[in-house]
Amino acid sequence: MRLTSNDKLIERQTKLARYATFGGLAVLLASLVISFSNNYALSYISLFVGFILAYIGSLLANKWIKEPRADRALEKALKGFDNKHHLYNYLPPVSHLLLTPTGILVFKVKAHDGAIACQDGKWRRPWQWSRLIGGMGQEPLGDPIAEMNAEIATVRKFLADKIENAALVPVDGYVVFTDPRAQLAVDDPALPVVKADDLKDTLRKSRRGAVLPPKTQDHLEKILSQAADAKTAQ
Repeated sequence: MRLTSNDKLIERQTKLARYATFGGLAVLLASLVISFSNNYALSYISLFVGFILAYIGSLLANKWIKEPRADRALEKALKGFDNKHHLYNYLPPVSHLLLTPTGILVFKVKAHDGAIACQDGKWRRPWQWSRLIGGMGQEPLGDPIAEMNAEIATVRKFLADKIENAALVPVDGYVVFTDPRAQLAVDDPALPVVKADDLKDTLRKSRRGAVLPPKTQDHLEKILSQAADAKTAQ
């Protein structure tokens, strides 16, 4: 499998996560020091600013530093596919996209752990006290299926602006949970929901459509690579 990732973005966001985290801790420490001078107004302002910086840093660290990072988890999960498959990470039109001989697969990656349930289209994640310690800055679970549908729509619009008969190119999606501690209980989802460790087997067992004409495959490869080159050149 071929792999193209936006390494510049990954490096930039990783640095930003570290700067925000350490900056937030520094401001919180300064707030403590200022409080001893009885300047409570400045102390409270510093406390607020420090907390916001630390929260932003934690949010970014969960996405760009904490392992398994989304792109690495997908790369590991899809290892073994041939070079007719091309995985794009953090590049237009969506964050994670796999070009295959039969169409395009979009991955909505979630890094949540613990019990995760979906029934009648409603997603639930029971509260755990342990999140008070290790869960700061973790994104809300939200509605992965709705988010996945939005990204599929983004890809379809991207293709419609680039090629003729774009509607003939199959675009499907998978919600992928990368944390091995995730315990999924999903009732008849509108789109496949899997753990990263099960992704490759799920793809191989799923029904595949007809292979796209070589000309169409080449055209898709070209427009995705051009979009990647334009993004990484910024």
